[in-house]
Amino acid sequence: MRFPEDKIKEAILHPDLEIRDRATDYFAKSYSHDVSIMAQVIKAVETYGRQDAYRLIGPSRDLPQTVESIAWVIDELNDDQSDTYENYTYNLSMVLVEADPALLLPKESSILEARHFLPDLRSAFTERLRMCSWDEATCWRRLEEFCEDGKSKQYTNEVDLGHAFRIVEALARHGQGCEGKVHALLRQKVEDYDQSPMRWMEPLVVRLAGLAHLDATVPLLINKLLEHGGDLLNEECAAALTRIGTPAVLHAVAETFPRAEHHFRLYATEPLEYIHSDLAVETCLRLLEQERDEMIQRILAQALLSQFAPEGIEAARRLLVGRELDVEGRGLRDSLLETCTLMGERFPEYDDWLTKGKAEKEEHRKRVEELEGDPTSMLLFALEKLTGKKAADVPRAKPRLSPMPRLTLPRQPERKQKVGRNDPCPCGSGKKFKKCCGRR
Repeated sequence: MRFPEDKIKEAILHPDLEIRDRATDYFAKSYSHDVSIMAQVIKAVETYGRQDAYRLIGPSRDLPQTVESIAWVIDELNDDQSDTYENYTYNLSMVLVEADPALLLPKESSILEARHFLPDLRSAFTERLRMCSWDEATCWRRLEEFCEDGKSKQYTNEVDLGHAFRIVEALARHGQGCEGKVHALLRQKVEDYDQSPMRWMEPLVVRLAGLAHLDATVPLLINKLLEHGGDLLNEECAAALTRIGTPAVLHAVAETFPRAEHHFRLYATEPLEYIHSDLAVETCLRLLEQERDEMIQRILAQALLSQFAPEGIEAARRLLVGRELDVEGRGLRDSLLETCTLMGERFPEYDDWLTKGKAEKEEHRKRVEELEGDPTSMLLFALEKLTGKKAADVPRAKPRLSPMPRLTLPRQPERKQKVGRNDPCPCGSGKKFKKCCGRR
């Protein structure tokens, strides 16, 4: 039986930041409709302070907001000290950029005038609110124009994908009225993406299916994921299936998974991880018994841990005991420790692994501080963490007269990713990129 959700909600206030992260992610990554979660996040920030608070505020953009939470975010953005905390004002601004427009419209002036609302996000914010007045025909026309204009572009950093996402969101508000056209577009088999507007239309329509919760598109989304149309399409398929979130999604994944290629199994674990249900746990356990690929085994075990299923504890432990752990293995170990700490469960190696994990994190923290201001050595250190091999010694750069300031500008979602969302994070934390630096 999965751990009770009210206990996970309480853990958003846990003294350990890693546990607060895990509890917040549990609700944010599943696109929870529980409006009380953001109130817990705010209470955690008020209790433990703003230092590193970006780690809770970042995923909160996927949580439902309220009049009260919007007012709190605006107050934070007007606070004199807010911009002194790493990535804090960016993530606060993004909460407002992605909140329900119905909550934002009455506060539009207050938001745009907030002292630390990022100027670079103003255009996206105002554009999104203006799109609320678009009818369905206008939305489709603008989406088609975007795809036609971008048909000669190959990479996401060559187009304004954020603009396209906002069009899709506006279109999703028309709900079931879009379904016929979505079905027709998803049934198309694209043989050649060169100079084709379907290069962009395909993943955007997949996104639309998820945002509009079009249950009947599940078989079509499964087929698109089987086609392996590239990272963007694969990611949108996984997210759409998660957003739809019905038992039909889990049954379709379970039926297709055992015979599917590696890429399908990699991305299809996302709905297994984020659709919180006993059926998802049963499906993960069954697929894990059949799986022979060690990477997919670890991801399925991680999905069980993210479900806070007791069965996942022993499943993950078996994949770790007696093995030399690489960066992905350490990530699974740390997730296992966090899960057990939150649930109050223990296993024989718990204390030893907890001590070792804390020592590694402290060593990592000290090393990062030592290398701050020396980007060459920092890059080599990240490569060492990812590969497990010692990089050749290189001459150390002379220390700067003053430390290099922390980067506060965010990773822009529109730009081409150099690291896959399911790859190990290049910072060396042992977590997936999407669960570490990718969520800033």
